[in-house]
Amino acid sequence: MTAPILLTGFQPFGDNAVNPTALLMERLAGEPGVVTAVLPVEYDVCGAAFATLVEEHRPAAALCFGLAGNSDYIKVERLAWNRDESDKPDNAGVVRTDSPIEPDGPTAYGSALPIPMVMRELAIAGLPVTFSDFAGGFVCNHLFYRARHLIETRGLDLPMGFIHLPPLPEQVAGQSGRVGLRLERQELAVRTLVGLLQQGLGETA
Repeated sequence: MTAPILLTGFQPFGDNAVNPTALLMERLAGEPGVVTAVLPVEYDVCGAAFATLVEEHRPAAALCFGLAGNSDYIKVERLAWNRDESDKPDNAGVVRTDSPIEPDGPTAYGSALPIPMVMRELAIAGLPVTFSDFAGGFVCNHLFYRARHLIETRGLDLPMGFIHLPPLPEQVAGQSGRVGLRLERQELAVRTLVGLLQQGLGETA
């Protein structure tokens, strides 16, 4: 049996009663070739949850998704920084304003995705896409760093990256200049990325 691609999203958090990434995981749950999970928006839990999923499913690749409420673009994150720095509490009420994620870890890890190819395929699909060198100081970046640290320190052959997705149009209704991105379009983005990874994994098998 071919190893699946692990896809993760996050639960709703803060003022976001809906998290599109959780809805996407529900949409893709049970489909062949992928395994999906919705992770808690908690510093102390999300990294361990990712590690458990990797141990259980032995995926061939992993794509983690988070909500970027301030962007109408799909943001392909290039760097995971070794720093928690947000004044927002996570869903357990924890606030971390200046904390290393791994005190002895490197300053940053790069994404293990072929980013130029990822951006090209999303653009060809007609999706609004950009890249980012800062995944924020909240739980999204925390998960990204924890996942990359796990992969590097265990020597795993696991292509992994983090993608920020925009809010849904109804979540930005009334905000001047905002359009959001419909869930169907976000689903197209996830399926495009899965297809790209499956093709690449097939070529290297």
